[in-house]
Amino acid sequence: MKKIKIALWIILLGFIVIIFLSNKDYFMAKQGIQINIPFTEPLQIQELPNAIYFLVFFLAGFLVAYFISLSERFKSKKTIKNLNAAATSQLKEISVLKKEVDSLKSSAFNSQTAPEDQNITGAT
Repeated sequence: MKKIKIALWIILLGFIVIIFLSNKDYFMAKQGIQINIPFTEPLQIQELPNAIYFLVFFLAGFLVAYFISLSERFKSKKTIKNLNAAATSQLKEISVLKKEVDSLKSSAFNSQTAPEDQNITGAT
């Protein structure tokens, strides 16, 4: 499975390199961005290569997705912790009940064999 994962990552990186190299002129072209915010002057961002913009917005999207899923991860960890605690308590209860059943079986076996032993010793 590890080899398949590594192979898939290499293929994915190869596709990214192919896309970048085939569009190298576009990615290296410099472009400025102007953000129009109401009630203020437009914000001018200096000219940067398009590749930088792609990286910045990709990382911004990645961080947004990470922080959105963060609460779900905490909820999942809490659920797993609660389920593990419940499983542990149930396993302890099962072991106690098994010991109780074994003790009841052994006491029932002893009570059945005791009269037979007395009858045998009493008959001689």
